[in-house]
Amino acid sequence: MTARTRTQPDYYAILGIPPAAALADIKRAYRRLARRYHPDTNPDRDAARRFRQITEAYELLSDPARRAAYDATRPPAPGPPATPDNSAVVSRLLAVLEDAWTAIRRHHPQIPPVVIIIGSGSTGRHRLYGHHDPGRWHVTGGDRAEIMISGEGLTRDAASVLGTLLHEAAHALAASRGIQDTSRQGRYHNQKYKTLAGELAITVSHDDRLGWSLTTVPPETARKYAVQIAALAEAMTLWRHAEHHATNRGNGTGGGRSTNLLAACCPCGRSIRIAASTLAAAPVICAACDGKFEAKEAR
Repeated sequence: MTARTRTQPDYYAILGIPPAAALADIKRAYRRLARRYHPDTNPDRDAARRFRQITEAYELLSDPARRAAYDATRPPAPGPPATPDNSAVVSRLLAVLEDAWTAIRRHHPQIPPVVIIIGSGSTGRHRLYGHHDPGRWHVTGGDRAEIMISGEGLTRDAASVLGTLLHEAAHALAASRGIQDTSRQGRYHNQKYKTLAGELAITVSHDDRLGWSLTTVPPETARKYAVQIAALAEAMTLWRHAEHHATNRGNGTGGGRSTNLLAACCPCGRSIRIAASTLAAAPVICAACDGKFEAKEAR
């Protein structure tokens, strides 16, 4: 009887890295995946198996001698050779955002599954950090809401991006309960939204135009989602430049520089008016509290 040849695992695929990855990339991928699939923090039945695979892959690929022997025997990957060009940075970030949404749903089972995308937050004169759009996607026989996380908002820290995800989760919770939590075409966040935001353990402050919209993540909530914040911090290696919208000066060309300014505020409550392009180019620091000014339109 001819012995069967055991199929060799693709350890690079298990860690989500190219074969040319450096040791630092291997360690980074292992830390990210180990946090995501550790049985102590992930109750999914398949997590323990995935964690064993990840650990096995790391132990082999982090040992130069064992890795060299493995590379000499593994079959070549199909298609063009992989290169460490960071071409998968968006998909990695989306995977982390999806894992964070799963964690939010574990704490709040009424929140439904959604489709998460990364898109533009600088449309027109307003700047968004995210949105919730019910029924936008059709998935396996049913409709799901879309959660957009803006690429421009990725210039912030990981806790703030998680705050945006929790902000949109409050809208998703309202939709699942049939609660009207906004008005003015979804821009104004009412008292019902504030109550739902408190249920998700985020702090919202009031803005005259947007209602209870300006979102922060208190320390106890940051500790609750520490694993997800750490994974986001590692995956957030990119951000999107703001759009430049020209203003029509009456000559039909659409040329000229826009004079529309954004209202921005800092953590101590001071407000300024500033061009969107200036705010997007680099952090604007408040001299009173050393905090960063953020667009009031953002959420």
